[in-house]
Amino acid sequence: MGNVVSFRRAPTPQQRFEAVIEPHFEALYGAARRMTLSYHDAEDLVQEVCIKAFAHLDRLETMEYPRAWLLKVMYHLFVDNKRREERSAIDAAATGQDAGQPETLDSGEASLDELIDRSQNIERVLNAMRCLDPDQCALVAMHDVEGVSIAELCAMTGQPAGTIRSQLHRTRRKLGRLLSNDAIRRLHLKIVGANR
Repeated sequence: MGNVVSFRRAPTPQQRFEAVIEPHFEALYGAARRMTLSYHDAEDLVQEVCIKAFAHLDRLETMEYPRAWLLKVMYHLFVDNKRREERSAIDAAATGQDAGQPETLDSGEASLDELIDRSQNIERVLNAMRCLDPDQCALVAMHDVEGVSIAELCAMTGQPAGTIRSQLHRTRRKLGRLLSNDAIRRLHLKIVGANR
């Protein structure tokens, strides 16, 4: 009997990338959705993160916590994109984009009244979040909605834990005031009235 030698092919860069990203993809998309408040913008943001991650694949494979690195990259891309939009001469209304409307509702077995209430509540929260700074919106979305820990936020932003906690406290307080304020309702009525 002869010796049988079996060769195992090395994984391709695409296979290596998928192995690293796949466990974190849902968390990335969820965080992007909460930050951008738009499905399409979230998809674009995740795509940008994946492009950056692919460029740093060797480094990413050796990291102990790749999710924290991916979320940090996402946070910085989000903030950079928002700042770029604020400096842009193009009016968002002229582009035809309306990121303020929820694109879908989870219908489940809810009654029509429940769906309307849920839609109105979602709209109120989205309107209130639009009044926050991009950094504040991202911070609340990452911590309170996505469950990113204070330690991970520290790693992402480079800020101390105390600073993160105080920013969260101030942002939550501001969001609470906005939600309890009739200005959010008036903003919604102005938007609806403008379409008539």
